[in-house]
Amino acid sequence: MQLGQFSAVITVEEDPLPEYAVEYSADGMEATCWIASENDKEFCIKMTDTDTSPNRTISGRVSVDGTKCGGRHLSLKPGSNVCTADRDSISTSANTRRLLTFGKQILTDDDEYLHTAISPDLGTIKVVFNLVKPRARARSKTSYLRPEAKILHERSKKAMGHSVQFGPEFYHQNRFSAGKSKTIKSLATLVFRYRPLELLRAEGIAPPAVRPARAAIPDPTDVVDLTMDVDDDNDEVEMKQLEMRLNALKNKNNKKKQVKREPSDVKEIKSELTFTPGEVIDLT
Repeated sequence: MQLGQFSAVITVEEDPLPEYAVEYSADGMEATCWIASENDKEFCIKMTDTDTSPNRTISGRVSVDGTKCGGRHLSLKPGSNVCTADRDSISTSANTRRLLTFGKQILTDDDEYLHTAISPDLGTIKVVFNLVKPRARARSKTSYLRPEAKILHERSKKAMGHSVQFGPEFYHQNRFSAGKSKTIKSLATLVFRYRPLELLRAEGIAPPAVRPARAAIPDPTDVVDLTMDVDDDNDEVEMKQLEMRLNALKNKNNKKKQVKREPSDVKEIKSELTFTPGEVIDLT
């Protein structure tokens, strides 16, 4: 999602999630959209600023379900033409972090939670781009949150299938700036509202699933049965060929018989030419 020179995307396994129903505020300072959350999937917020002026510092502050995850300065990486920063976890101490994860909304039937205040930002991931001025002073003591997944009463109207949860702690040496930055002014706010894909489709926010095309059923009247005709034609042709072959063999056999009778005729001629001794033959 983009607003002016600023943009942000939510990625799962490095793939950007599709954004639905993008809307912009009248003053042009805020944009909202919907994304589909998937259970037990870790996600990352990738922030971008196309203005690479060296004399300004932009901070991207992220909050999930109303829980602040801290800010991060956008910087120009080697070989890049935009300033970027990522957020995929939240720090819980000087050397531990917890990954951001979509998970099933935790529900309870304990009535103590029935009237518990619920953050209006539940179900959202918010990114605020601020123009800041770094303070060159000694680092102040950093306070850490112990974030926990939200628990809702099962009759709560805010129960929506998923919420942001936090993975197990892992070791990570967190980096700190020399001092806290002073916010000069907010420049843009991007709000991602998340729900399971089935709910987004049911509400008409996400397009329906693409169903495979059904194979067309042929009209029985359009089907031509050629088997009988083809068989009959083949039989007739084959019979004619056999008949012609048979006639050829008969003719060949008759010719052989005629040739064999010729020697006997010769013998008969020879017998006619024989004569009795003492008989006079007139050769004149």
